[in-house]
Amino acid sequence: MKDIMDYLKKNLGLEEEEGKEDQETIIVPDHSFYEIVLMKVHNLDEFDYALAQVLEEKNPIIMDISILEKNSLDDFKLAGEKLKAFRDNNGGEAILLCKNGRNIIIVTPAEIKLIRK
Repeated sequence: MKDIMDYLKKNLGLEEEEGKEDQETIIVPDHSFYEIVLMKVHNLDEFDYALAQVLEEKNPIIMDISILEKNSLDDFKLAGEKLKAFRDNNGGEAILLCKNGRNIIIVTPAEIKLIRK
């Protein structure tokens, strides 16, 4: 009778594997930690550098772009266009964090999703 039960378990996939209880599942994240970079942007070159770092290093950046706005309104508008292109082409995200006299934004790579509440 035991042989019949073992045969049925084996054919139906109900056979227990030996040592299954001792196995552990270890999940290792692709990116173990994120460094959030804080930066004041003074010109368009620094803004471009910051976006490149988001793409290359996959770390979010919090940027204060109010100095850029004060120095050159044209560069500030161009930075906005570059930020829109970054979001559209790379799937990254950008959110305005503060607008009380300062323009502070957070820019993240596509791997990090920002939740708006």
